[in-house]
Amino acid sequence: MKIKKKILLLAIGPTLLLGAVAMILTLTMVRNSMMEEIEEALKGTAAATLAAYDQNTGEYLQTSNGDIWKGSYNVSKSENLVDRIKKNTGMDVTFFYGKKRIMTSAVDDKGERILQSEAGETVAKQVLQLKKEYFSKAVSIEGVLNYGYFMPVYQEGSKDEVVGMVFVGTNKQEKDAAINRMLITMLIAVGFIMLVCVAVATKLAVSMSRNINGSIHLVRKIAEGNLGVEINQKLLKKKDEIGDLARATAALCDTMQTTIREISHHAQSLAQASEMLGKAAEDTRYTMDNVRLAVDTVVGNSTEQAENSSDTSKHMKEMGDTITKTTSEVELLSQTAARMQASSEKAAETLANLCHINEQVESMLQNVQEQTDRTNQSVQKIQESTAFISSIAEETNLLSLNASIEAARAGESGRGFAVVASQIKELSEQSNSSSGEIERTAERLAEDSQGAVESMQKMQEIISNQSSSMEETRKVLQEVMEEIQASMQRMSQMEESTGELEEVRNEVVGAVEVLAEIAKNNLESTKQTYQQTEEVADTFAKLNTSAEELRMISEKLVNSIRYFHVD
Repeated sequence: MKIKKKILLLAIGPTLLLGAVAMILTLTMVRNSMMEEIEEALKGTAAATLAAYDQNTGEYLQTSNGDIWKGSYNVSKSENLVDRIKKNTGMDVTFFYGKKRIMTSAVDDKGERILQSEAGETVAKQVLQLKKEYFSKAVSIEGVLNYGYFMPVYQEGSKDEVVGMVFVGTNKQEKDAAINRMLITMLIAVGFIMLVCVAVATKLAVSMSRNINGSIHLVRKIAEGNLGVEINQKLLKKKDEIGDLARATAALCDTMQTTIREISHHAQSLAQASEMLGKAAEDTRYTMDNVRLAVDTVVGNSTEQAENSSDTSKHMKEMGDTITKTTSEVELLSQTAARMQASSEKAAETLANLCHINEQVESMLQNVQEQTDRTNQSVQKIQESTAFISSIAEETNLLSLNASIEAARAGESGRGFAVVASQIKELSEQSNSSSGEIERTAERLAEDSQGAVESMQKMQEIISNQSSSMEETRKVLQEVMEEIQASMQRMSQMEESTGELEEVRNEVVGAVEVLAEIAKNNLESTKQTYQQTEEVADTFAKLNTSAEELRMISEKLVNSIRYFHVD
């Protein structure tokens, strides 16, 4: 059942029920009241008639001619009394002596008084025998029904002897017609009031139903996503619940419009931010791939450098052993210098051995110089790689700063991205710090390599001088005996040069050991940097995936919001 029918049922149903009850009660009560009024009027007239007769003193008696007397008053001749009563009251009056009608104001069709007729058995029993007053709603007088009231007439001075009765009657048809006219008038009035109430209730129900249907239509449009609806100003001005509903609907529409606009704006901003984040993550991932390749190259170079440093250390130890051996030979040569004069052949052999050793020394010096050159090249590559790592770290730091800014713009949704940006920033700072340490180590390595080069040059000069001395020794081998003193002096110089060579050898060995340690540390740092680069690359790959998911979510949110149409 629709609300319109419910309102009509609630408004009209009680009205109709109340009207029907009112009509029934009105008909019953008014009819009863009219009956009571008629009865009271008849009773009063009967009492007045009886009092008029009783005011004559004397007993009731019947004479021989059949007339009824009350003392000296002839009741049978009391036409004037009954006519006067009828004239004043409009009611017929009859005096019964016993059951017989003695005097009456009622006349028949011919205009003659209706006399000598007897009352009915019911009336006679109630009044004459039971001595009660009796009201009848249907008393027939010559075929005309009347409302009648019978009152017993007692004998003078007696309370028990009933000699007759007084009847007062009025035309039933006329009284019923008057009652019916009154009842019809009241029914018409009640019916009119009911019709007015029904019309008013119908109008209110239709108006309320129409207003409620209008509000339902508006809410249905809002549910369909149309937030640009217009609400009737008349509904907004109403002070009842329908006005409250219209105002609440308008407030709901305005609030939803504002909320949808804000959500749409934030969703678009989120989509743009996710797109920028994805692009930045993709660029950073590409950059980190390059960094990973560069660091991989650095790891390879560092490994090669560590191996070269290890080989150099081995060669330097061999060179140190050779120098030690040369020192021993020089000492031996000094010891046997006194016998050189007598043993030139042995001196020639010793000189041949010395030349051979000299060649080995030159060969080892050549190897050391080549290894030193490769070390310098590795140092340059390390410097270039550290410069490239530093530039990538600075770029990563800038990207992490931009990511932190975008995360701050995203608010609560970008908190996880802000943590990732912070970790990337820490990694970039660690990479920058590591590259700085590598660069400083490379600079020290370059300085040490330069010192080794200078030492090699000095050693080459010494070996060159030694070769010249050997050559001169060969030339003057025949004159060894004559120039033994000069040879002794040269032996002394050789001892000094050998001591200096020992010192240089010790310095070179120390430098090579430091270089090997640096190369080892450089390899460890580079491997650690490579691992961190791998972690950063994986992080940015995950970040790129998250950015893509965020972009898809923002697109779904934008598509969902498009369901609502906002002006």
